[in-house]
Amino acid sequence: MKPLPLPALDARTTYASCISKTRPAKAKARLKELEDQVAAAAADYEKAAAAAALHTLGHLENQPDGDDENATSNKALISCYTSRMARKGSAGRSLYNQLLQAAKDLCPLCGHGYANTLDHQLPKSSYPLLAITPANLVPACLTCNHAKGENAPASAEEQTLHPYFDDITDHVWLAARLTEPPEPGVSFYVTPSPGWTPTLTARVQQHFATFKLGKLYAAQVGTELGALNDYLRDKPYRAIADELQHRAASYGTRNSWQAALYRALAASPWYVSSGYLNEWDT
Repeated sequence: MKPLPLPALDARTTYASCISKTRPAKAKARLKELEDQVAAAAADYEKAAAAAALHTLGHLENQPDGDDENATSNKALISCYTSRMARKGSAGRSLYNQLLQAAKDLCPLCGHGYANTLDHQLPKSSYPLLAITPANLVPACLTCNHAKGENAPASAEEQTLHPYFDDITDHVWLAARLTEPPEPGVSFYVTPSPGWTPTLTARVQQHFATFKLGKLYAAQVGTELGALNDYLRDKPYRAIADELQHRAASYGTRNSWQAALYRALAASPWYVSSGYLNEWDT
């Protein structure tokens, strides 16, 4: 997971910008009446997110309409995102782009995919007041966005990592396991820090499982090792060991799948001596 700075966009200002071109005037006036509720919900959200407690925002669920089947505010708020922010040419599209560009193309949820969407950390279908709250909108690749879907955490342990509020980069938490013949392979897993709370450990595991990071990273291994096979062929043992250690220290970030892979390879006498000659699936 790649941390990102909390957007500098103010929730009230963002909402006002998105509804600024709403027509007819009557529809705009109805949206304007919701501005205070949107701003208050955003403040509650940021406070809860900073405490890793998004599950405590039940009072915002399905608001402001609640159980009123004839009310239309929820649909109007959700439409603010789809029609007045995400849609190209809309009043809020520049704000959408600003949020997206903060990721610099790399999905912060998986650290691998191309970030070309915004994911609602709390789904807009259940939390309409947060539909265009900047702190609730995180750049994501399409795969991660779909993997998370419309789910909301029911407990602190179920909350996936939030790139604006969580930073665990001070610990090497991603590791790879190399399996030797007769069925050589590589798998990835989480190595919790002794300093983490049980809740944080559960959240990292939840994040790893929700976005299927083990399968995602394992799918990249064959191509990486196929190219490495050609590079290492005919090199002496010491040069191979040095090359793997160098790559483990310099490839991507410490918690990139590449760094985890090369740490596992460098620690394997079998791989350094002959495993690199194995025919890895690509």
